[in-house]
Amino acid sequence: MTKLLLVEDEFLVRLGLKTFIPWEEFGFELIGEAVDGLDALAILAEKPCDLLITDISMPNMDGITLMERVKDLYPHIKILILSNYNDFEYVRRALQLGASDYILKLTMQPDDLQTKLQQMQEEIENERKKQEETILLNRTAVQFRQEITIEKHLRDLMTMQYSKREADDLSEEYANLLPPFPWTVSMMKIDRYESVVDENRFKSEKLLHFSALNILREVMRKYMAGHIVELGGGRFGMISGPGAESMLQEMTECIQRYLKLSVYFGTYSPVERAYDLYEACKFAEEALLERFYNDLNRVIPYRSQMFAHQAVPISSQDEWLDMMARQDIESLQNAIQNMADAYLDDDVPRLYPELARERWLHLVHLFELHLQHKGGDLYSIESYEGNYPHHMVRTAESIQQISEWLVGWIPVFFEHLRSNVVHQPRPEIRTVQRMIEEKYSTSFRMSDLAKEVNFTEPYLSSLFKKETGETMIDYMIRIRMKKARELLKDPNVKIYEVADAIGYSDPNYFAKLFKKIEGIYPQEYRKRYIH
Repeated sequence: MTKLLLVEDEFLVRLGLKTFIPWEEFGFELIGEAVDGLDALAILAEKPCDLLITDISMPNMDGITLMERVKDLYPHIKILILSNYNDFEYVRRALQLGASDYILKLTMQPDDLQTKLQQMQEEIENERKKQEETILLNRTAVQFRQEITIEKHLRDLMTMQYSKREADDLSEEYANLLPPFPWTVSMMKIDRYESVVDENRFKSEKLLHFSALNILREVMRKYMAGHIVELGGGRFGMISGPGAESMLQEMTECIQRYLKLSVYFGTYSPVERAYDLYEACKFAEEALLERFYNDLNRVIPYRSQMFAHQAVPISSQDEWLDMMARQDIESLQNAIQNMADAYLDDDVPRLYPELARERWLHLVHLFELHLQHKGGDLYSIESYEGNYPHHMVRTAESIQQISEWLVGWIPVFFEHLRSNVVHQPRPEIRTVQRMIEEKYSTSFRMSDLAKEVNFTEPYLSSLFKKETGETMIDYMIRIRMKKARELLKDPNVKIYEVADAIGYSDPNYFAKLFKKIEGIYPQEYRKRYIH
């Protein structure tokens, strides 16, 4: 309802105005009647008002003076002036002061008055809506700034060790924005994150994070539960109240439904104070490691002693090499499956995933040794299902992925052994191989190699692939990466110097290519061999 105050010193005019229009029917509420400006101000001091209808000529305080006071005290109130023919100068002054309109008392008709009032009512409603929108926007902006601030502090608390005093001060400062203690801390990871990014289905990594974060926040808003922090690399941290499992399950279902992505949560609770958040995140991250052994449970609570440092026994090195020597593909495949089953046995303490990966890398090394004894190179085998052995073992999400990939790769390994190691390339191809080994660190064209052996480039490319099982480009990359692995073991050689030494002017391109083959970046490879 639009609240209206009528100010008029003549009784008959006031009576006429009250009876002219069915005020309530048209959305108006008459809050009072005043006989002069002083009387009007007294009413306005006690009751809210949207629209003022006032005469100009009145005793004690006229309409002009009233308008001036109202504009100072209540600037939102719209004003309609009642005037006589001889009040023109007063009307002009009233309009200058901000009156919305005027109407002549002696000639006014109910329809005219109703039309003017409804126009003013519409203006009042529009301004009210704009004001509400502005208030809402301001409130949203304040909330957004608070969210950004609290998320920054939470990210720091999750990733850095604060002092007890610093953590307590932050917890107290933002107490009204944080859920009450105790908290449940959850760490979420997007499954196969690197593959998802490489697929480029979301056009950019930023858009992928944005899409996932929106869904997580919508579900959390439904439960009115806490805060979510983006941690990078497909990882998100969050705090919520106790009993968060149903919310987390719904998050996994929504992300699967709308983004076609699998996600996993590791959780830890209870957290009784902000200072414990850093350690709690470590425990929740550790719970996520269970994904390596079990990909069925999407929400994994932390348990003490989840993983062991001591590995389960596997077949001896001699047994593996004997099966390779006999080229007993079926026995090797069964041994790999038995090895995976041993790790998945519920009665045996599970090894920390990184230590388990080292055992699988050792197995890959045995295949490499066998091939070297035959004069071959593991890195010369074409990728299988888009992966190389070291890359698969180091980046696979689960032990099942590793074992299934290796079982499928073993026939490829022995086919390569039979086709390429026993067979010696013809002299022209061996000449090209030597030239690549000599020129790998320089910029050269394949057409130059073709001229050296009097072949056309297309014919040489086809013959090289037929004789060696790999392209000239792949052979050059293999030689470069072999030299890179040697140089990375020297801590005095910087990464960009390694890239330059093997023929790559762009260290970032070198790093990505190295990771595609090894499953880790050059810096991490160096750390593993130096420390």
